[in-house]
Amino acid sequence: DIWGLYRGSGKSCYAILHMEEGNLAGRETELFSAPNEESEAEMLSALTAQYYLPRAILPHEILLPMETEDCEELSEVLTKRAGHKVWVHVPQRGEKAELRAMAQRNAQEETERATTVEERTAYTLELLGKMLNLPEPPKRMESFDISNTGKSDIVASMVVYVNAKPLKRDYRRFKLKDMDGPDDYASMEQVLTRRFRRYLDGDEKFVEKPDLLLIDGGLEHVRVARRVLEAMALDIPAFGMVK
Repeated sequence: DIWGLYRGSGKSCYAILHMEEGNLAGRETELFSAPNEESEAEMLSALTAQYYLPRAILPHEILLPMETEDCEELSEVLTKRAGHKVWVHVPQRGEKAELRAMAQRNAQEETERATTVEERTAYTLELLGKMLNLPEPPKRMESFDISNTGKSDIVASMVVYVNAKPLKRDYRRFKLKDMDGPDDYASMEQVLTRRFRRYLDGDEKFVEKPDLLLIDGGLEHVRVARRVLEAMALDIPAFGMVK
């Protein structure tokens, strides 16, 4: 048996190629869901044990796509059950390595065929939420950037994404006022204050509250954003984006 395993966006899949005397005798694929915190090696270890331990007839050789902690232990257990040597290992080169790559492709193709665009998007947002330690995946994200094209021509942009798609009708541009010259921190403070003051005032153009702020800048820019939010008693996560 040759195993392939692929973790996709939302779904995962394993594929098993059954070989007899050098010929492909059968193929199995199965889709499943796995926790994000579980590694592929851990997934594979659990799957192979669940698949083979109940079986009475076992192959002489099982090729895996990666090492697991219990390869040797599984070999010993299956050898005792089968009454013949069962070698569980990862092929490194030659024809067996090519078969392993084929099984991997089978698993990947089946996963991608069965995964919808919506599931990929949901999976991406879930990963982002976990990466930023948010209580749940963000739906509405707003990003702010300051552009200085001259001493008195300072403009801020607000870009909006909802469910990972741009919502261009909510994009906004702010011409900053009463600025003596370029000052990213003062500019960011002004634009965020104006944006959220209009939200608190019930302005229909700013009625939506974001789940996440992405600020074009580093830690100091984020501190400015958090200071503005705290002053307005708003609890919105803010993170910097450093080029």
